[in-house]
Formats: sequence, structure tokens, C-alpha cells
Amino acid sequence: MKKNIAIIGAGGLGKEVLTLVNALPEWDVLGFYDDNIPKGSIIKNKPILGTIGDLNSSNQNQSIVIAIGDVEAKHQVIKRLYLNNHFHFPTLIHPHALLQDPSSISIGQGCVIAAGTILTADIQIGAHVLVNLLCTIGHGTTIDECCSIMPGVNIAGNVSVGKQVLIGSGANLLADIKVGDRARVGAGAVVTKSVESSITVVGVPARQLKSSI
Repeated sequence: MKKNIAIIGAGGLGKEVLTLVNALPEWDVLGFYDDNIPKGSIIKNKPILGTIGDLNSSNQNQSIVIAIGDVEAKHQVIKRLYLNNHFHFPTLIHPHALLQDPSSISIGQGCVIAAGTILTADIQIGAHVLVNLLCTIGHGTTIDECCSIMPGVNIAGNVSVGKQVLIGSGANLLADIKVGDRARVGAGAVVTKSVESSITVVGVPARQLKSSI
């Protein structure tokens, strides 16, 4: 018997997560919760069930997956949902993702691991991390909670990624570096040295993005 799950966020990422869940035979998507689309609207043959507030006021046990790429917005939603102890956040791994040494890989609750991603060995991933399409994560890497790793990212061995980090599409993080909490790595950047917390790096090699103000 299939288990029901609802998706928070009905934008482009929500549609992608729907396709991922549809590839998992144990789950059936009830619909979406989204603050910006009217209740009853239909997205990819699934209804908008209400707002996040509607969901949070429910006392029903419910499995939820969060399909929000922006890490700050995702973090705020998670804080709201954790006030309600009726929610369960399963880890969803696409059948075409490859965990080369599953016994040495730890993946926290609420994570989404998309198709084509490869995780090698001795990897720790915290709760509510998105690893999007065609990423590679090398040995000895740790990724803290509430990060979003966009398509085509390559993270080499022994990299440490802090909380609420956003890594843009096609970025490359070389071995043995650290990325601090709430840092941003621009799309296509090549990160050759550690990144401090709460800064944005872009380019090849990656350098801190200076404010224009």
C-alpha cells in the first residue's frame, strides 16, 4: 500500500520533486501546499491543498517534502513546520541516484537526492538538504542542514559545507576546503580555497562578490 506525501512549493522545483516522488513506488503525492497559488488550482494533475499556514494548523499526521530551493525561505518554512509535531519528513532518493558505499553514507531527514547524483563514501548530509540533478559528492565530505546544491555541482573529497549554504549550478568545490554557514557559491564557480560564513563567491577561481553600495 502506498504512503501519502504532500509537497511544499508548487514552482519549478516542486514540479521536479513531483517527478522524483512519482519514481518511488512507495509514495503517492496528495498535492501541493503553496502560499502564492489559490487553493484548488491544479499543478501537474495535483491540487493545491492550501497554504503553509493551512498545513501547519492541521492536527493530522502527514508526510511532507519541502521543494524550496532558496535556503533562507526553506529555513523559515522548516521553523514554522517544526512547531507542529504531526509532520514526518522522509528522505527521498531517486532510483537513478548512486550511493557507492551506502553503509558509510548518512543522509538526514527531509533530504532530496535527485537523479544522476553520485555519492561515493564516508559522506554525512544533514537534514533538509537538496542535492539536485547530476551532482557528485566525494569521500569524506560533510554537508550541514538546510543546504541547496543545484544541478551539476561537483564537490571533491574532504569538503565541509556549513548550514544554509546555496551552491549554484555547475559549481566545483575542490578538495579539503570549508564553506561557512549561509555562504553562497555562484553558478559555475570554481572554489579553490575555503569560504567564510555569510559571503558570496563567484567566478574562476571563485572570489568574494563585492557589494556595489
